[in-house]
Amino acid sequence: MPVSNPEKMLTREEVSTHSSRESCWVVINSAAYDMTHFLDSHPGGPSIILKYGGRDATAAFEPIHPSDTLENHLKSEYHLGPVSGPVPEVEEDDKSKAPEVTPGEKKPTLGTIINIRDFELAAQKILPPKSFAYFKAGADSEHTSQWNRDSWQAIRFRPRVLRPIEEIDMSTTILGNECSVPFFICPAGGGKLAHPTGEVLLTKSAAKHGVLHWISNVAGCSQKEMTAARALGQNQYWQIYAMSDLAVTEKEIKQAVKDGFKGFCLTVDAIRAGKRERDMRMGLDEDEAAIYSEEEDESFEKEPTVKRGAIWSSFDWVSFVKWMRTMTDLPVCAKGIQTWEDAKLCMEHGVHPWLSNHGGRQLEGAPAAAETLVSIRKHCPEVFDKCEVIVDGGVLRGTDILKALCLGAKGVGLGRGFLYSLVFGEPGVNKAIRILKHEVEVGMALLGVTSIDQLNSSYVDTRGLAFASAFPRAHL
Repeated sequence: MPVSNPEKMLTREEVSTHSSRESCWVVINSAAYDMTHFLDSHPGGPSIILKYGGRDATAAFEPIHPSDTLENHLKSEYHLGPVSGPVPEVEEDDKSKAPEVTPGEKKPTLGTIINIRDFELAAQKILPPKSFAYFKAGADSEHTSQWNRDSWQAIRFRPRVLRPIEEIDMSTTILGNECSVPFFICPAGGGKLAHPTGEVLLTKSAAKHGVLHWISNVAGCSQKEMTAARALGQNQYWQIYAMSDLAVTEKEIKQAVKDGFKGFCLTVDAIRAGKRERDMRMGLDEDEAAIYSEEEDESFEKEPTVKRGAIWSSFDWVSFVKWMRTMTDLPVCAKGIQTWEDAKLCMEHGVHPWLSNHGGRQLEGAPAAAETLVSIRKHCPEVFDKCEVIVDGGVLRGTDILKALCLGAKGVGLGRGFLYSLVFGEPGVNKAIRILKHEVEVGMALLGVTSIDQLNSSYVDTRGLAFASAFPRAHL
């Protein structure tokens, strides 16, 4: 078994000889690591590690892993020490390179952005195709991802007029903590695919504007880095995927409590990763595929670009709540609620329902949050009195946010929109927040309300949802 020797400097020649399944070393930030024992337990499978065997994997590793990944998940004896001189890198294909600007075409600038959709169009032109595909991908044929957007448009407003509108107050509370606006930055991984600094820029922009940032535990930045980026008095909440080794997640939750995070959510709709074909196609590697025979080919089962470990799949309602309450009495959401029956169970077990179908990335054909809001109002409206209902999915406009609030949502999250804005760094995130603030403020004035608490179901007509097609065209 290799033993770390901080005094020994490894040579590039020595590292290059360890490139097989029997002995696989990789170099990350000029240090070598023995990954042999980890090949079969790697969430993304062994082939991606073997691809970088004996070579430098820094460029592939850093955008999709927190900085403390090796420290937390690789025993110290497999940290082999520094490497002298440059180590050969794997030449990336065109999918991993930023698109070239064609003659006569202008690269998108922040000054051309006037809505959240514009950030997506800009990101498509700026990001490497593989990175963009990770953000954009929905499950299967992406009908559900598109329906999330269309569902908000199927709801119409009922504005009231001849009401004095002098000032607009957009402030509210989400899980008991004050926020300047009713929308927030959703937990989402892969921030470093959009910008090398990653999700800490989301937290910095959120602090500047009094916006809640709900942070993902698969973010490209570590929990420690996200905590350090927090401004004085800023609220941060923490999202959890419960790992199959629950002790790892328990340590993370306890650290979050210690570090001052003020709310939690457990993602409950992702015990398996959805089949995200757009992302899968970008991840296909001809050399990798050649390893397998036709009968063994499992390319259709590839994991998303940003991978996570195996998820604990044995929770029921009682054990989930009991487990969380052994570690914290802070507010807890169940993220991924898609029926009024499960929203009612949230209420009965003392947790808050987060209506979400994971951005249309999990189960094709799942209901949009707008539909679930309407069904809760019809079948179990007391949920809105006893819980704070959180919503995400397909939100692009301030008017989408207002429709959700009219139907009883307390807070409305955006994930992809803010990730796309991150291609412009912190100024991009700042502008995304300002755009949404402006759209919410104008929408409130035109509806005839001056504060968030004045919004209610009398301001919307949801009958169009019953007739709108849940399966628009999608393009892979």
